[in-house]
Amino acid sequence: MKELSDVAREESLRSYMAMKKSKEEHLKFLIAVDKKRKSGQKISFAEETRLATLLQQHSNNVQSFAEKMAHLKEFHPGEEKVLLKEIEYSSR
Repeated sequence: MKELSDVAREESLRSYMAMKKSKEEHLKFLIAVDKKRKSGQKISFAEETRLATLLQQHSNNVQSFAEKMAHLKEFHPGEEKVLLKEIEYSSR
């Protein structure tokens, strides 16, 4: 059976991955919309709505990750540092 700290760390990692994915999706769409604007094309209401939706999703994911990390730090001291090192190592 997994330790509670392992479960909490895994939940935090999943939350981080969701945050990373939503950041990439938002940035990709934002760049596409910006490119369209710069070429003189009009941005549709659907595109503006999609952009706002992606930003809101990313904001929600950032908040979720922050909450999970705060939980990890409070209830499993030191595990947040382990997770951050894992994230840093995997980003290289």
